Amino acid sequence: MKTIITVILLGAISLGLHAQNFTLKGHFTDIADDTLLIEYVRREPDKRVVSERIPVDSNGFFNYSCNIKWAYNAELTVKSNGYKSHIFLVPDESAEIEGPCAYWKINGTAFYQRMDSINQMLHPFYKEFDAAKSEYDKGMADGLDKAVLDSIKKAANMDINKRMWKVTHQYITEHPNDEISAAILLSQDYTDILPAIRMLSPEVRNGRFRNYIDIIDNMFSRLDKEIKAKKSEKLKLQEGKLVPDFTLKDIDGEDFSLHSILGKGKYIVVDFWGSWCSWCIKGFPKMKEYYDRFRDKLEIVGVACYDKEDKWKASVRKNNAPWIHVFSPDGKTEVRFGVTAYPYKVVVSPDGKVIKCFTGETDEFYNMLDDVLK
Repeated sequence: MKTIITVILLGAISLGLHAQNFTLKGHFTDIADDTLLIEYVRREPDKRVVSERIPVDSNGFFNYSCNIKWAYNAELTVKSNGYKSHIFLVPDESAEIEGPCAYWKINGTAFYQRMDSINQMLHPFYKEFDAAKSEYDKGMADGLDKAVLDSIKKAANMDINKRMWKVTHQYITEHPNDEISAAILLSQDYTDILPAIRMLSPEVRNGRFRNYIDIIDNMFSRLDKEIKAKKSEKLKLQEGKLVPDFTLKDIDGEDFSLHSILGKGKYIVVDFWGSWCSWCIKGFPKMKEYYDRFRDKLEIVGVACYDKEDKWKASVRKNNAPWIHVFSPDGKTEVRFGVTAYPYKVVVSPDGKVIKCFTGETDEFYNMLDDVLK
């Protein structure tokens, strides 16, 4: 009997650990016997896409629940018509949506009641966007000039955006203590996003939306650095010419100059990457294989771009990348080397000349190393 009771208690504890802390109930009034795809990106402990197919019954009702630590911006897609919408899944909250799949209303706990108020403020703008698209589609169907229609639609959308951005920015400015302000950060002019994050209260900034805010902060901080770097720097790298120099801090905080390792009989790969770049990380095992095999002929210099110092150092340790690592704090080196995507690799000859540049993880890069290092 004691054993049975112990098993029951352990089972109860297990169920408690996996309790669902978010629920979504829905009623679509214009579809039935359908499927709703719910997708969002979880980032703990590792980044992965969560994709759930939820049945919609013959009366348009559906239910969904999950256990989450952070707030996630989820995309809802109706299978039959492909219509997409978004909703934040927030831990310890419950939401109820009802109406046509294009313009549903939301209710539930207090957070979602406030969210619905914002949605109702923004719906007129969404309808204006739909009207502009309808006018464009009608013009195309009538055989009107596409360039003219594109210009009209672009101007209409910009006018709508400017008016909508003003509304959302005013709300954030007046409600820095409201998590709704975090949820609508992207519904404003991009130049206002970083200042808006800075004005959020510590409770909101470090609360349930912290993960989401961090992503936006990193994204637009990177964009801000890119814009400033492009204004102050110019492309200097040319294939066949001496590789540009840079002096950046290495992982021990010491100055490292790229030209300091030229003329030592080794080919050099300058690898521009970031701890945020999944494709960069996926390439590390093969990079290590080549580095170990050709260490007497090859040197690799990893340049961390648009990264956080602590995350960069942690990623180097976690992935056991044994080559030289330096940190680019401002994006200027990336501009001088013509980096436009990640990973970006520059292959340099032993005499310091740029041989070729590669964007992404490509077989062509490794085939070239095979040719020059054999």
